[in-house]
Amino acid sequence: MLNIDKNLFSLNLSITQEYCRLQIDKNENDNAKVFRSYNPLIKDKPLFSFKVQLFNSDIEPDLNYCTLTEWIVDPTERENENLVDKLYEQQINFKKKNVALNDKQIHHGDILVSQIDCTVIDGASEVQSLGLIDIYDMPPIDTWFYLTRSKESRLLFAWIPADFKHYANEAVLVNCVNCINWFEKWYPKDFDNITTK
Repeated sequence: MLNIDKNLFSLNLSITQEYCRLQIDKNENDNAKVFRSYNPLIKDKPLFSFKVQLFNSDIEPDLNYCTLTEWIVDPTERENENLVDKLYEQQINFKKKNVALNDKQIHHGDILVSQIDCTVIDGASEVQSLGLIDIYDMPPIDTWFYLTRSKESRLLFAWIPADFKHYANEAVLVNCVNCINWFEKWYPKDFDNITTK
């Protein structure tokens, strides 16, 4: 079983679900940008920047481009090994300060897990998800809601709203090292334990 605080998991998930709903309401029609509204400064520059990339073949029918996310620093480099942990804490605290929970709001979607220490930087998941997942196989920062460890890696949990599940699933399907997948699929016992009221 994973080391998960069920109450904190549930609270952070609820806050993140509502925060993501608010981002969707802003009508940002770009997978790379919609859930990267939290963009802190690192060395006086935004952590994330974006560029449109054209491809020689279609990613989806009649679509041969997408927006890619560039980090100002590489989170996989040794000198940045604690960066994701710090970003996780900063973004969850930001959401807690800026989101009012609405118990009547129903959120549809699923939980994605990324083994952030096991990535291979090939860009396949980023392109196939039309920029939703980044080159480091991480979901967008606004969707992060829990961080823990397994024997192999830190596990970053992300809320993927229903309208974006197709894109995340495309990333899962093409990921060559299987470092991203759905919580329910990878850890069914933990999923049942945590999602059971």
